[in-house]
Amino acid sequence: MDLKTYINECKKHWRWFAATLTATLIAAILFLLMFAPRYERSATVLIKDENGGGGLLSSMSASMGMLAGMAGINIASNVSNEMEIMSSPALVMEVVNQLNLDTRYETYDGLMKHELWEETLPVKLTFPKLTDKDGAYMKMDLREDGTFTLYKMRKNKDKQSGEIEGKVNTVSQTPIGPVSVMATKHFQQIMATKKNMTIRIIKEKKYDQVERCMKQMDIALSDDQTSIIHIGYRDQIAERAETIISTLIKVYQEAWMNDKMNAADVSNLFINERIKDIEQELSGLDKDIAQFRGNNLMPDYEEAAKMFMANASLTYEQQVKVNNQLYMMEQMRNQVNHAEGTNQVLPANLLPDNENVAKQINEYNKLQLQRNQMAENSSDNNPLVKDLDAQLGSMRKAIVNSLDHGVAQLKASQKAVNREDQKLKQQISAAPSAVTKVLPAERQHKIIEALYIYLLEKREENSLTQVYNSQNLRIVSPPMGQLKPVFPKKGVTLLVALLLGLLLPAIYEYLKQSIKSMLNEA
Repeated sequence: MDLKTYINECKKHWRWFAATLTATLIAAILFLLMFAPRYERSATVLIKDENGGGGLLSSMSASMGMLAGMAGINIASNVSNEMEIMSSPALVMEVVNQLNLDTRYETYDGLMKHELWEETLPVKLTFPKLTDKDGAYMKMDLREDGTFTLYKMRKNKDKQSGEIEGKVNTVSQTPIGPVSVMATKHFQQIMATKKNMTIRIIKEKKYDQVERCMKQMDIALSDDQTSIIHIGYRDQIAERAETIISTLIKVYQEAWMNDKMNAADVSNLFINERIKDIEQELSGLDKDIAQFRGNNLMPDYEEAAKMFMANASLTYEQQVKVNNQLYMMEQMRNQVNHAEGTNQVLPANLLPDNENVAKQINEYNKLQLQRNQMAENSSDNNPLVKDLDAQLGSMRKAIVNSLDHGVAQLKASQKAVNREDQKLKQQISAAPSAVTKVLPAERQHKIIEALYIYLLEKREENSLTQVYNSQNLRIVSPPMGQLKPVFPKKGVTLLVALLLGLLLPAIYEYLKQSIKSMLNEA
């Protein structure tokens, strides 16, 4: 079959082309008339680096990566973790609850179904007796005077018969339970224009609505080289899409703040307990020294012992430093051992001179919070939760090993300092016996007092860190988007209809002529 013959045959059947083209264009027009346009809105946020905070353990975060790699622990990047948290069903559920997205209101404008929201919504309905697992449907004929009729009611899949008359701002008893119908602030303006409205009310199951929202949501990393996250959402109502994105960011920030507050509270509790113990010990030493001086009428011996104290000043400083570090390291080791199986975060910001352990505990707390949130959304038997428990166990062992190594090193340093201290005691032993008896108590008092002041400073530092680290993200671009809908595109739809209207009969004619030529040759 040559091209000229094919073209002539197509001309003979021009009515086919006209009919098909008319049908596809009509179908395209009906499609555009039936499907409401959908808009896309997006925002971008910058996730800040959490390692810059000035707490007690934050200074130890630099060496965590090396030890985590040695332990075989795979820790996701901070940005990836925050993306997973931001897109979690728990946060989306909170957005649905705050905006009441599980109840939708629809009305028809010709063939097109429109959703009502804010300025276009005259009333809002609530269903006090329905649970999160219940769904409902009904129609409402709403009139300008505030009266309405509810009919075609359905709870889950069970249809309910009958019609219910009522008035706005009241509670109506219906076959599916009490229904509260409250007028919005736009009621008068809308009904003055519409006079009467027929509204379809759909009460979705909460979990179905969460899944519906997650399908319309897109959260992705803007670039592999940045920590900027792109948050997109598609919706029939552009303003609602913007509100959903803004609410998601707000809910995420509130959840992050709660996690930070919990971790800070654990650290403060740990410090306060240590301070309380030291205060009791200092009080006992103060009483012993005061009683000894009173009984012995001890004069001021500072000038007599100035030469020895000058030579021993360096020893005192080293002794204070080693005792502080050893005390905090042993207390932290006890805390880590007691934390096994409790699914609680560990105290942070307590060992400023050991950056290796700091980062381990920082990453452990992040993974622990992620595990707790996943367990709340599912259960402790979830395979992902058990996998995280295994990772947490490995991390605890790595932390305990690091703390044991640090304690061993500090004890060795303590022995060396104590040997130097013994030399000082031998020199001081030549002083009057009264001085010799009271000096160890005073020295111990100074050491414990230095530790006491150190803990007070760290408590204040932890409080300041908690204030300054009030946010972990910055909004780079607020929710916005183009005024044109992303679906359906009128030009593309009509063009596709036009092409189909021309191609379908052309293909049919081509196949028909090809088969005819093959039969003639045979």
